[in-house]
Amino acid sequence: MKVRPRTLTGRRRTVAAVLAATVVLGGAGATTAVAFAEDGDHDGAPAVAAGSDRDDDRDSVLLKGAEVDLKQAAARATKSVAGTVTSAELEGSRGKPVWHVDVVDSRGTEHEVTVDAGTGKVTKAGTDRDDDGDDAALAKSAGTGVARAVDAALAKVDGTATSAELDDDHGRSAAWHVDVTGTRSTEHEVTVDAGTGKVTATETDDDHDED
Repeated sequence: MKVRPRTLTGRRRTVAAVLAATVVLGGAGATTAVAFAEDGDHDGAPAVAAGSDRDDDRDSVLLKGAEVDLKQAAARATKSVAGTVTSAELEGSRGKPVWHVDVVDSRGTEHEVTVDAGTGKVTKAGTDRDDDGDDAALAKSAGTGVARAVDAALAKVDGTATSAELDDDHGRSAAWHVDVTGTRSTEHEVTVDAGTGKVTATETDDDHDED
């Protein structure tokens, strides 16, 4: 299982490229600058406006172009690769929103599937070279799948799910961490017990617990 820091929207982007564009363009032209930050897959994500580092702005931009939701993307991914979804996240690729979905097959091999968030088509699928086997164990132990976890999170917080990740919380019981962009673009992280399917905690982007 990949070790990822727990954040409200998973992998984060930097706004340094936008700030650099602001310096170069200057004046009113700077306000129209659009930049793409680089991640490990060399995919670009729409950056937020210059002078702002709010990740909820970024997710709101991605959601505007996403016709396919998280549950639909997970379903498309498992049609391409049969197995259990252990994570799904909305990201930017060449200026367009895509879903990156991790699927563990019956042999315990983890696959990374990319689903176009506009069309729902699978655009890429491959074996995860960094797989350490932990996700396979989590997938077997989880009685609650990604669709049920997302439903539970959205029943708690009104909005749109932008990511869901199955984690063992550093050796504790397995849980789903579902990131939800609320109706006012506020980011929430909802924790769902992977055994019972019940929400155990919610957190907003200002780091104050709601429960």
